[in-house]
Amino acid sequence: MNNTAAEAPPKPASLVQLALVIGSIALTSFGGGQKASIRKSVVRQRSWISEDDFLEGLELAQIMPGPNLTNLVVYVGHRVRGWAGALTAFLAVSIPPFAIILAVGAIYFRIKDIPLVHSALLGCAAGAIGLTLANALEMTGDQLVWPVSIVFVAVTAVAVSWFKVPLWAVLLILGPICIGLHRLRKAPPAESKA
Repeated sequence: MNNTAAEAPPKPASLVQLALVIGSIALTSFGGGQKASIRKSVVRQRSWISEDDFLEGLELAQIMPGPNLTNLVVYVGHRVRGWAGALTAFLAVSIPPFAIILAVGAIYFRIKDIPLVHSALLGCAAGAIGLTLANALEMTGDQLVWPVSIVFVAVTAVAVSWFKVPLWAVLLILGPICIGLHRLRKAPPAESKA
């Protein structure tokens, strides 16, 4: 019996579907929550790309110049539908928030002296910090079972925030060490020769 239908890969997303998913994330999420929403929508719910592809895209997005979210959705769009997908994802993540910022900016300058507005913005800042921490924990949860990972995170945080060492220098020094230790940890045990 031929089960090719069951084994066929999922149908790729259309450009409209891609724009709707990315656009809705851009309109309903902010801060670190956007990356988690993209992961949930694109990887887990729709299986447009694999978990490994998503993490690769996230790593690239963070080291490339420009906003991380924009870099990530361009990567995802390219993986899903090529250059047309990259352009679609870029427009979907850029245009709706830009329009909202223009509208909110016009309103803000009329009500900026109201104390309640200042308090609401402080609350939004606290929410953004919480979303960023939740995103970091979700993305690294599987890696934190190895105590050495926690040590590297702590050393990086202290070096950058307390000693003001540039992040690129910390990554240049600690990155190869951490990669080497992870490779040693994941390397299969050497077979004993009889």
